[in-house]
Amino acid sequence: MRRGAAILSALIGLALGGCAYLGGEVEPYRPPAYYPPPGQARVDPVAVGRHLYLRDCAFCHGNDGQGTARAPSVIDATNGPALTDFMLRTGRMPVNAPRDPTTHSEPTYGEEEIRALVRYMEREFPTPGPDIPRVDPRGGDLSTGQQLYQAHCGACHATTGIGGAMLTQRGRESVGGTAGIIIPGFEHSDALEIAEAVRTGPGTMPVFTRSLISDEELDSVVRYVLYLKDPNDVGGAPLGHVGPVVEGAVGWLIGLGVLLVVIRWIGTKAGERP
Repeated sequence: MRRGAAILSALIGLALGGCAYLGGEVEPYRPPAYYPPPGQARVDPVAVGRHLYLRDCAFCHGNDGQGTARAPSVIDATNGPALTDFMLRTGRMPVNAPRDPTTHSEPTYGEEEIRALVRYMEREFPTPGPDIPRVDPRGGDLSTGQQLYQAHCGACHATTGIGGAMLTQRGRESVGGTAGIIIPGFEHSDALEIAEAVRTGPGTMPVFTRSLISDEELDSVVRYVLYLKDPNDVGGAPLGHVGPVVEGAVGWLIGLGVLLVVIRWIGTKAGERP
């Protein structure tokens, strides 16, 4: 009798343990850091990239980059060396959990590790996206860059490059069927990251191919965007570089307020008896 009760208790414990295991989230396997084989003096970048991909990326994106329920494919659309380099260089990848937002942060990997990952994925995965662009802001024209920026970028990133917000339709799960997209500014972006974003269109950003913006024009756009990070504010206070709305508000509230005070003062002086 006691033996049967003990067996029954053990079976119940195993069943409850199995339910608890199925109810939790599966954790990815994290192998240790890569070390070259004994006797190999030089580290193979492709081997390092493969190790990093299988350790940090394959759990979500799949062993062959085909994507899973946790993350999309990395072998279609604009995926390629430029987008891979952009996502790693800006710290948007890897994320700690599949549902974490992909926002700009400090990169997880160093320069050599980023190059190794890009090289491995370029070699092993048939990606259709563009290569890492070669950009030379010094060779661009500031005036041309300003015109191109206002035509293609200013509506979302603001005329001053500080970013903004956009409302989009996402369905019933959001309030009123509308949700917001935060459009980043350029305070943390360097020349290469700007060029990669233009060519690959990360997130909701459109893709600007060479037929829309040539390589020479890309140099001009990058030069102007870098200028927006530290513009020459001639003629007045920058007011946070928010744009004409704030400038107009300051003009109306402060300018008109001062004018009313002056009018009141003049009227009082004129009405006074000698």
